[in-house]
Amino acid sequence: MKIGKLFLMILGFTVSQSAIAQWVSPDAPQQTNTEKQQPEKTEKTQTDSEDADDTYRYQAYLPEEVVPVVNGEVTWQKTFDTSRSDEENYQHMLDYLKRIIKEEPQTELARVALINPTEHSIVCNMNEWLVFNSTFISLDRTRLIYTLMITCQDGKVNAKAFRIHYVYEEQRTTRRFKAEEWITNEFAVNKKGTKLLPFSGKFRRKTVDRMNELMENIQLAIIN
Repeated sequence: MKIGKLFLMILGFTVSQSAIAQWVSPDAPQQTNTEKQQPEKTEKTQTDSEDADDTYRYQAYLPEEVVPVVNGEVTWQKTFDTSRSDEENYQHMLDYLKRIIKEEPQTELARVALINPTEHSIVCNMNEWLVFNSTFISLDRTRLIYTLMITCQDGKVNAKAFRIHYVYEEQRTTRRFKAEEWITNEFAVNKKGTKLLPFSGKFRRKTVDRMNELMENIQLAIIN
């Protein structure tokens, strides 16, 4: 119970004592939480890409709304209609999430962290690889970490991905970025709003693609 309460406090939820008691770990007894890593602040020193083709190739990633910000936090959220009851939706989504955390691109650190059978809610710690470029001699990738919360109702499933951050170049000098300070327009798009910046821009592109894919996969899981 203490772990569930601590996890909800970390997420910033304000709940009553009785509501806290409803949250449990699906794999109790639970191990202690890993040490929370603080992201490093990185100065914006990037220059505009000189590749003119990028202006056209990446136009879809330039609008501010492609990286949704809710109350100051980068958040992807969508509600799907279903033909199932709240309990059926909950069991269906729990089975789905237990399966995908063991599949690529998730790492061994991904897990179903908390479940609330009474409120039909599930919280997952998603930890996956986001690959920018892979060749025979090199691999450019980052660890993408976020919270995925699923809430089920009669005829509806709500999916919310938030608390998004990155751990980059772990084999060298590890760099950490929060989505709010890295992939928003202020940090990933040039001042004219015409081009992605070369470094943070690749994080923006891949994250947008991944979050859209995540929501599409959830929709397919609901249908099937």
